Order: sequence, then structure tokens, then C-alpha cells
Amino acid sequence: MKPIETLDNQDHRVRVAKIRRERMTERLLRATMECYAEHILTGPPSVDEVIARADVSRATFYKYFVSVDEAIERRAGDLVDEMIESLKHLVVDQKRPIMLFTISLQLFLMRSVLDRTWAAFVAHSDMLRTDGALFDGITQHLAEASAQGEVHFMDAVAARTLAIGAMRETIRSNARSTEVRREFVDNIMSIILISLGVQREEARALVGEATIFIRGAAPDRLSWWRDPWLQWREHA
Repeated sequence: MKPIETLDNQDHRVRVAKIRRERMTERLLRATMECYAEHILTGPPSVDEVIARADVSRATFYKYFVSVDEAIERRAGDLVDEMIESLKHLVVDQKRPIMLFTISLQLFLMRSVLDRTWAAFVAHSDMLRTDGALFDGITQHLAEASAQGEVHFMDAVAARTLAIGAMRETIRSNARSTEVRREFVDNIMSIILISLGVQREEARALVGEATIFIRGAAPDRLSWWRDPWLQWREHA
């Protein structure tokens, strides 16, 4: 007689299947990231490269993702979410909205110099999606900075789009360059602030203060942190 299946047995099978799906998803995402890291300048890897690295069949890959681009976007979203958590740990003692805004963008830019593979993936993320934590955070920081008279703009949506769009394009550029100058990153951040109505000297001061804060606090608060400007100097 066939044994009667209990709810406990069904739950166990569901849990095991879920764990297997999660492990395979991570395996494919890791393989995608490793392959991409090997030829950042030439673009994303092919499906054949990814399945060879993951040691799975083409059918298995397509069971989880419709394309390599979808896998890249999935990993990119995960990396952005991880950065939001990093920011939360980093800015626990920061209250000034314009400084929170500046630190947020500057940390993304500095990490893109530090890790070109990370930058290549993050540049593929939909940073402007309305349900994203980055979108919410930047929106809040700009609204509060505007209320305090620290930034001035006619349209909040335009201001947010400009800030996040400029950051993403800079990250994309940094992913493709082996020699990103600190002046370039700082100037991009200053220009973003100036476009939001901050005076030129104040913008430069904000970027300098944000960078000093990041370089001072990040070593104790962020496990992935390495100073990009020290790294660059060592390899210059």
C-alpha cells in the first residue's frame, strides 16, 4: 500500500525544492559575474560561457533566466540593495540631508573606481525604479534638503532623474576605465550639486567633507571597503 502523504512531508519537499532553486540561482549568478569580470571592456558574456562556468546545461540556465541580460540585471539589483544596506551602516551619525545625499552618491562613485566588475553590473540596474530603496532614499534626501533651502530646483522628478542618471553613467564610464582620476569623480559630484542649485564653492566643500567622512568611517563600518584613491596611487 502506498504510504499516505502528510502535510509535513509536503512542506519538507517544498522547502527542499526552494533551497535547490536558490542554490542554482546563486550558482548561475556567480558564474555570470565571474565571466563578465574576465572581459568587462568587451561586454557581457555569452550563454555558452556562463553555462560552461556553472557546469550546467543550456536548458537549466533557461529554466531560471530568459537571457544573460536578465541574470545581469538580477545581480545588479542585488548589488544595489547591498549598497543601500552599506549606506545605512555608514551614515548612522549623519543627519544633514544634503550631506546624506552627497555621501550616498559619492560612495557609489568611489566603489565603482574600486571594483570595475561591481561597476559594470550596477550600471545595468534600474536605479530609477519607483519601488527601489535608492529611489526612495534620494527622493527623501532631496526633499528634506530643499525644505531646508540647501538645494533649489523647479521639478523634484527632474532633479532626482538628473542625479541618479549622472551617477549611473559615471559608474558605467568607470567600469570601462583603468585610470579613473579622483578629480573626475569629485568634479562629477560637484556638478550634480551645482545643477541642484548649490553654489560652486559650497559644492566643492560638500564633496570634500563627504569624501573625508567616507574614508574615515568606512574602514570600521563596511566589510568590503578599500580606499580607492590609495589603491589607485599604489598601482599608478
